[in-house]
Amino acid sequence: MTHRRLLAILIGLFVGYMGAGWLVVLWMSGPRRKQPWATPASVGLGFEEIEFQSSDGVRLSGWWVPAENSSRAALLIPGWGGFKFDDHLLQTVPVYHGAGYGVLLLDLRAQGESGGARRTLGYREVRDVQGALAYVRRQGYAVDRIVLHGWSMGAATALRAAPGTGVAAVVEEAGYADLPLLLRTNLKEFVRLGALLEPAILLAGKLLPDFDPWDVAPKKEAAILSDEGVPLFVIHSTDDAVVPYEQALTLAKAYPQARFWKLEGYGHVEAYEHPEYARRLRAFLETLG
Repeated sequence: MTHRRLLAILIGLFVGYMGAGWLVVLWMSGPRRKQPWATPASVGLGFEEIEFQSSDGVRLSGWWVPAENSSRAALLIPGWGGFKFDDHLLQTVPVYHGAGYGVLLLDLRAQGESGGARRTLGYREVRDVQGALAYVRRQGYAVDRIVLHGWSMGAATALRAAPGTGVAAVVEEAGYADLPLLLRTNLKEFVRLGALLEPAILLAGKLLPDFDPWDVAPKKEAAILSDEGVPLFVIHSTDDAVVPYEQALTLAKAYPQARFWKLEGYGHVEAYEHPEYARRLRAFLETLG
């Protein structure tokens, strides 16, 4: 075999390897549209269908659940491939509503009924939360009376969006503290041959103009929130097969004063099924004054 032929084979293998990584990134970041199969009416609550814009101009779809004589609001943020009508969001709305909170549920960009061409695993979704905060403030709520509550990617997004805003608190369920570490250790859970393709996937993600997975490390924002004194409630199960429990421990290390609930025997974003869930969430909200 000549050196030229060997070089051509190696180049072909490299291009194929990088191409496979690129295809995985396009799949992971591609839009996931779906019409609602449930609404807040499914849990006995009235609501308004709303639209607003992210801070970079993406059209976002949401539901606003008003509360009578309310001075507090909660923003509920779904995860990667999740929707405003997921069970864990809808079952959480009555907890907040019963505590006197108006509640905004939204579809993040490129998910559900929202616009946008690409999901970015918590990178640009921060701008969706910024837009949602602006909407709630236009309803007359002060930012220091607004709680951000996110699940999985939504939890990472809530953490990344919170510093410097003055929000009342952040509730973080089953979120990741370090996206590059999660991708390196758990790609096999999402993608066949993910461990083998990991370098190509991470490089391809970084080459996208609107996505930098290396920048999504909410442990940094958790440390900032600790310095700012913004209350944080971390909820995570040791049996989470999607986002390992060790990611929650990383957040706890970054924010040692955070309230921490360690569950056992529950899967990813399944804490709402625990009989103590509503009581523990209400107890945290009561600490906010």
